[in-house]
Amino acid sequence: MIDRILAGIFINQWLVIGIVSALLLLGSELGFRLGLHLHHTKDEARKGQISGIRGAMLGLLGLLLGFTFAMAANRYERRRDLMVEEANAIGTTYLRVSLLPEGHHAALHGLLRRYLDVRLDFYEAGADMAAVAAAEDAGAKLQGEIWASAVLAAKEAPTPLAGTFILALNEMIDVDATRLNALRTHVPGAVWLLVLAVAMVGCCASGYGAGSSGVRNNFANSVLPMLIAVVITLIADLDRPRGGMIRASQQPMLDLHAALSRPGS
Repeated sequence: MIDRILAGIFINQWLVIGIVSALLLLGSELGFRLGLHLHHTKDEARKGQISGIRGAMLGLLGLLLGFTFAMAANRYERRRDLMVEEANAIGTTYLRVSLLPEGHHAALHGLLRRYLDVRLDFYEAGADMAAVAAAEDAGAKLQGEIWASAVLAAKEAPTPLAGTFILALNEMIDVDATRLNALRTHVPGAVWLLVLAVAMVGCCASGYGAGSSGVRNNFANSVLPMLIAVVITLIADLDRPRGGMIRASQQPMLDLHAALSRPGS
């Protein structure tokens, strides 16, 4: 349930920064007003405790943000590596078609070109889930057609050379499943809730410290919450490849598409 709600929010980075900024600014303002009450009571003993508590909360927040960023960055790098692996797998399968009986070359080359087009459509669909589902279905159908053609060719000429093509095709299909899983794997919702909770408490503690002095501090009440919101938005953007500004480049697949589109390929 938590992951579904977060998926709906994190699909748009502007929605993320708007909601997170509002929550953190609210926490900061609430802390400031509570701190003003402390200022009016002139409780010096409690004032002396504020700095240590605030430092501890912001330190914990920094640790959590670093941990979450590392998780999101690792997933981003994995998706980039898998992009190269899939391009290599499709290219190798295309080349090994030549190991099959000549009568199957044209059909399999055509199917593999169409499959590459569908894979590009799948990743360029972005947040349009209808287009994503259509491309995914088309890719699965083409995989079935390619496999059926490969089995037919292997039965016609059951040689070790045909076996190497089957191995390449099997790897191509496996990489597709691995990339799909990588796209669906995100920072767990419980981690995001913990980050947001600690960020709110940290901003509240910072605002509380400003309020206890009786003077509104623009950094504590506005700048710090906004900076934290920007960092959280950046991490969320990195973690959600279908939405936002940070996406793994499709250049390896585009380079392969250009290579297979040349005459004589």
